[in-house]
Amino acid sequence: MKDFLKDSLPFIGFFYVQLFLLIAIVQLFYGITAVPLSWDLISYLIILLTCCLILFLAYRYYRLRDYYVVIQQDEENPNWLPDPPTNLLENLKRQYDQQSNKYAEEIELLKQQKQMEFHFIQQWVHQMKTPVSVMHLTLQKEKLQLPQEFLHSMQEELERMQQGLDLALYQSRLQKFDRDFQVQQVNLRAVVKEVIQDFKSSFIRNQAFPDLAVDEQYVIATDPKWLRFVISQAVSNAIKYSKAGSSHIYFRTVLQKKELVLEIEDTGHGIPKQDINRVFDPFFTGNNGRKFRESTGMGLYLSKQICQELGHELTITSEEDHGTIVSIHFHSS
Repeated sequence: MKDFLKDSLPFIGFFYVQLFLLIAIVQLFYGITAVPLSWDLISYLIILLTCCLILFLAYRYYRLRDYYVVIQQDEENPNWLPDPPTNLLENLKRQYDQQSNKYAEEIELLKQQKQMEFHFIQQWVHQMKTPVSVMHLTLQKEKLQLPQEFLHSMQEELERMQQGLDLALYQSRLQKFDRDFQVQQVNLRAVVKEVIQDFKSSFIRNQAFPDLAVDEQYVIATDPKWLRFVISQAVSNAIKYSKAGSSHIYFRTVLQKKELVLEIEDTGHGIPKQDINRVFDPFFTGNNGRKFRESTGMGLYLSKQICQELGHELTITSEEDHGTIVSIHFHSS
């Protein structure tokens, strides 16, 4: 009703302007003949015509009421529109239906294309993992015959390829997170040890030494596969931006109020102050990404999204030239 009255205000204003203009003309005419209209007659005319206006507005509202009700219930996306009472609304409804059908077809086409892209990425990543694994095994088999510098360089490139494939795979899976998500009771220390074992060669090659201080007692509810990916991204960055020579990467747990926090701390180059607030933005590499090694800028972004889906919280604190602390907060239920 409120919206209808707002729409009718110009009409009501125009109606009363005409009414008073008509009364003024009649009053002027009768004034010339020395027989002016009485105030009682003027009041009677105003009340009578106002009642006629109210009846007309009531009839018009009755015809348009369904439209106002539908729009008020769902202003952003009305599911249906009633039969149009006027030619104008009929034309508008016809155009609305045509556009809705067109958009529905386009959305369905985009869904099909997205589904094909999802399956293609999944299949492509799994196919690429096979030659990477074969190359890695070949290097291990021929490592005694190959120069150490060449062997280390090839191992590093293969690990980068493997990490890139994992990044593409998990980015694709994140789009269908609810279908690839299984909560389990997980021993946190065991998960961290698995990640450290996966990066064993990188630790040795970069002279970075893991320091594990996570108690066996901590058991959390999470999806171990997704959590391993998040921890792996933190470890990969810690190794990537470690300083030359011997450095340490610390894994420890901290109890803060009612939550358990896993901290992964490195003593590397740290993150510049101007970049710290943007590290979770997609494709943001910052100064470190350009200065030290190529970076996609997607690892921390995906980690942040995954933690949100898992019900955890991911935070980063850093000081340039002193190191970085990546914290995963496991909220207690």
